[in-house]
Amino acid sequence: MWSVIVHGGAGAVKDALANKHKAGCIRAVEAATKLLSENANAVDAACAAIRILEDDPTYNASTGGALDRRGLVTVDAAIMRGSDLGYGAIGAVAGVARAIDLARAIMEDGAHALLCGPSALAFARKANIPLVDPDQMRTDARKRDLEKRLLELAKANPDHAADWSPSEHGTEDGAEAQGTVGAVVRDAIGLIVAVTSTGGLTAKYPGRVGDSPIAGAGTYARNDLGGASATGHGETMMKTVFTYQLLLALRGIAPARASEIIRAELDQATARAGGKGGAIAVLPDGTIAFARNTAHMGVAWASSTGQEGADF
Repeated sequence: MWSVIVHGGAGAVKDALANKHKAGCIRAVEAATKLLSENANAVDAACAAIRILEDDPTYNASTGGALDRRGLVTVDAAIMRGSDLGYGAIGAVAGVARAIDLARAIMEDGAHALLCGPSALAFARKANIPLVDPDQMRTDARKRDLEKRLLELAKANPDHAADWSPSEHGTEDGAEAQGTVGAVVRDAIGLIVAVTSTGGLTAKYPGRVGDSPIAGAGTYARNDLGGASATGHGETMMKTVFTYQLLLALRGIAPARASEIIRAELDQATARAGGKGGAIAVLPDGTIAFARNTAHMGVAWASSTGQEGADF
């Protein structure tokens, strides 16, 4: 059997954008489902799903990603293949409209697992990954987010910036709350792949890399454990090695309890490190699960056994 679940980020989204947020996740699942029903592998299906979300400025990934303090979109992304721990990731990269394609190229090259900044761009050129003018990736909504966040930081003690919660800093139009995107796929032969892509935090320091491209923090897959993609406060997910610990916690549990366990792990991470978020997972048997401890997290899912749906 095959299974797929995607998320569009955890946070607080205005009611006017709720349907749009969920609809994008549904489109992403449909793209993956089409491939999986034609016996495509999990790598191709997961990347197809993420491209849909990276191309949609509704989400904080690639075009429409959050702006750093310079007003620049810099992206993080990762893909992990559960059969052999194949891993490819990028951090703090500007000018890549489809971050997942670059992360996949790094995984397939196999020499390294994570490339950052200008070195990742040099690799992209060698791998014929299309680059764009970084200015094309900025949206007016993200510019407003940056202005608002810089005003907030100017009034607050900067030492408290790590206490950021994705449910606490939405703009009037709700743009900032659109978050990290992710997908987890199990194909018909049991290969599990996890993918995550993000623009990170609004007004982050230049060069900041979040949890998404860190194996075991924002993204992890191993065929005997399952796969997971996290969203929310990246520093919290890194400090708690969230996705790896989550999959260990899910090992051997009854499928009906999987989402309950994810919520418990999120709450424990919040208690330990302060931030909130959400996560999706697919277990080795194809069980689909998700949870959040924020106001919202757009998700959609489907499987060859007839499971399908969307939530927000």
